[in-house]
Amino acid sequence: MSITALIVGKLIAEPEQRTGASGKPFTTARVAADAEGDSVLCSVIAFGPAAEQLAALAKGDTLALTGRCKPKAWSTKDGELKAGLDVVACVFHAIADTHFTGSRTAFHGKADTVSR
Repeated sequence: MSITALIVGKLIAEPEQRTGASGKPFTTARVAADAEGDSVLCSVIAFGPAAEQLAALAKGDTLALTGRCKPKAWSTKDGELKAGLDVVACVFHAIADTHFTGSRTAFHGKADTVSR
């Protein structure tokens, strides 16, 4: 089961650029989205132009993203039950308070939507 969702949150770690076994690049990130006073942790992965856009952001930046989500649950070391989302993102939008540390070209001159 997957759900398409719009998520607004902050990057809680620097995005990581990687290369898959096929040689294609991708970017992973962790986003905290506030939901009624609690944070929902989202593990995000992006491919193609969306990966470039995500890599241009930095820890603490606020963003909106759209993608396919799968709910997940786990227990902490203390036995506390946590919930989150695994997200394959296809669209990113930087929110006004975002300060870019990477290349702004990832957000200029290209359509935001990635076809997969």
